[in-house]
Amino acid sequence: MTAIRPLERDDLPQVASLYHVVMRSGARAAAPRTEAFFARTLLDHPWADPEIPSLVQSNERDEVIGFLGSHTRRLRFDGERVRAAYVGHLMAAPQAGRRPVGAILLRKFLGGPQELSITDTAAEPTRRMWKALGGRLAHLTGITWTRVFRPGRLAGELLSQRRGRDTPGRLARPLSSALDAMAARVAGDVLRVEPPRSSAVPLTSASLLDGLSSLADSLRLQVDYDEEFLDWTFAELERLEGRGRVVRCLVRADDRVLGWYVYLLRAGGVSQVLQVAADERDVGAVLDHLFHHAQTSGAAALHGRVEPRLLESLTRRKCLLIDRGRTLFHSRRPELVSTATSPDAFLTRMDGEWWCAPPSG
Repeated sequence: MTAIRPLERDDLPQVASLYHVVMRSGARAAAPRTEAFFARTLLDHPWADPEIPSLVQSNERDEVIGFLGSHTRRLRFDGERVRAAYVGHLMAAPQAGRRPVGAILLRKFLGGPQELSITDTAAEPTRRMWKALGGRLAHLTGITWTRVFRPGRLAGELLSQRRGRDTPGRLARPLSSALDAMAARVAGDVLRVEPPRSSAVPLTSASLLDGLSSLADSLRLQVDYDEEFLDWTFAELERLEGRGRVVRCLVRADDRVLGWYVYLLRAGGVSQVLQVAADERDVGAVLDHLFHHAQTSGAAALHGRVEPRLLESLTRRKCLLIDRGRTLFHSRRPELVSTATSPDAFLTRMDGEWWCAPPSG
């Protein structure tokens, strides 16, 4: 017999150990930093909702054999306050055997009181479970985009990731630099980013809220940010290991705010974009500033998720598009799902569970 119940603080040691068994080293060991991460991001964050908890499944010996993390978010839909939950860290212990622990936990969670459930990180088995339970694959927001600046360094980075260590990348760096120099001569127009006509100042929680208020009239669905939640989000992004330096810029031109961006800069590697915001006339200018900042800061490439509002501007800026199909939605209100996948929504990778990865130890 097994039981499903809300995550409690006393469960954190077992959950952290299970995470390392399933997702990391395979060794069941104490992981205090991972415990602290789950406590901060699932139990103690400003929008934690006891009605939409993370779930654990335990066996007859009260051992945790399954886990599902609930990252709750507050949204506004046509002015109405609604609750959303991003699903993360779905995992089952090896001793669960053939029991469909993941599917049972997901079915229980999707039946909760939230109006909208989302995942940004679904691999193929998870996609099958979501679709079997009525989830809808978001084809457009499942597309990722990449803007290449240094193809030689990018190839070295991908080789290192494939081998699981940095040795091949270090050995290939002299060759990568030579390839990049050659590519700049042969395909300069493709790789080059022109200096932007705009400038930027640091983005704060308060300036993001001010900027979002000017976009609100063009949005039907958006995260209902407040300063406390944004401060918490930015603090957690600063804690990330191995993802790069957090860059937050408010873009201006002629004393007018055009929009903003947030990304994780990895000099010599792939830098990940978390959020780009602007109205339709200014999206291109904000992307131009982002691309120039990343290129001049040494990034090999920029990588992000396609948001419907960005698609046209991205395709005009020599971005590569790949359909990865990792974003799914589930709701008992079809209009919420259709809006969430349209240009009338502002839901980004910064709002979801994509970046919520525990530390390595």
